[in-house]
Amino acid sequence: GEFQSLLSGARHQVTVRRKRVDARYFSPSVPSTHQPRFSVAPGVRLLPPNALPGLWQGMSRDPGAETPAQRFVVLGAGKTAMDTLIWLMASGADPAQLEWVVPRDSWLVNRVTTQAGLAFFKECIGSQVDQMAALATATSTEDLFLRLEACGALLRIDTQRMPSMFHLATMTPAEVAVLRRVQQVVRLGRVQAVHADHLQLEQGQVPVQPGSLFIDCTASAVEARPVRPIFQAGEIVLQMVRLPQPAFSAALTAYVEAHYEGDKEKNRLCGSVPFPQTLADYPKAMMVAMWNQFQWGQDKPLREWIRSSRLDGFGKLVSGIAPDDHEKRDIVARFKQQAAAAMANIPKLVAGG
Repeated sequence: GEFQSLLSGARHQVTVRRKRVDARYFSPSVPSTHQPRFSVAPGVRLLPPNALPGLWQGMSRDPGAETPAQRFVVLGAGKTAMDTLIWLMASGADPAQLEWVVPRDSWLVNRVTTQAGLAFFKECIGSQVDQMAALATATSTEDLFLRLEACGALLRIDTQRMPSMFHLATMTPAEVAVLRRVQQVVRLGRVQAVHADHLQLEQGQVPVQPGSLFIDCTASAVEARPVRPIFQAGEIVLQMVRLPQPAFSAALTAYVEAHYEGDKEKNRLCGSVPFPQTLADYPKAMMVAMWNQFQWGQDKPLREWIRSSRLDGFGKLVSGIAPDDHEKRDIVARFKQQAAAAMANIPKLVAGG
């Protein structure tokens, strides 16, 4: 719809040719339909997370009430697994009934810093200043993530472990506190086979309680794929131009397609931002995302469209500052200063891996 409306409104400004739009390149796999990459022995109860509410129908969710299984084994370490564990505990499962198979620990975005409203200006834009300062002063990838944690931008569930994954999963501090109640955490790599009495993992076996209910949260939100030019001959391959905002990215891509001529110019304005698969990928992604933002800022019509877009809360938030609100204006000035310093330092982080 966003593509169609923008293209329809642009026919008197540029020559719009029919193009195929490939929205599958970065599309996720869905837990209820994906094919697990591990074997499942006969008789094992393996369900996707969206099947859980049906098991609770007609049952009490009061603390201490009976649950549909005595043991729940959640497979996967991403946001879906985290949401599933929180839902299970909110639905009456005791943390002692839960087992969590975590191939990799993850850094998490603190949701408090993502609320794009004037009431949360300090938390949102102030956090952006802190993140730019971390990117400007970090001496290594590990140092960067520790700085981002120190300023409150990122969280981790186990503070004694250095996470190796960052897929921009977003959680509140309260949700992280709930997840810390899960004590049975298995860290032996990815699942290879599920049996009635044990799990076969990359780095060994672990016994499981007979009758356990296994919950498959191993579907990947974003498969690891190389970035491609978004605008190609006869085709638009949708990818992110701002991390991690696929809806905004698609809308901006549609606007650029409708209002600019030539794939070279369009790709200049829409650099493909690689989705981070490792910690070292994050500075690379930020380098492209910040360069895109710089390009947009130099183009007045595009800058004004972004500011008016309902999918971009940040530009509207900044433009809505009252002229006499010196505190907020000082935060914006510091952001610009730190962003320039970050762009100077990020290539060093990328080179250092």
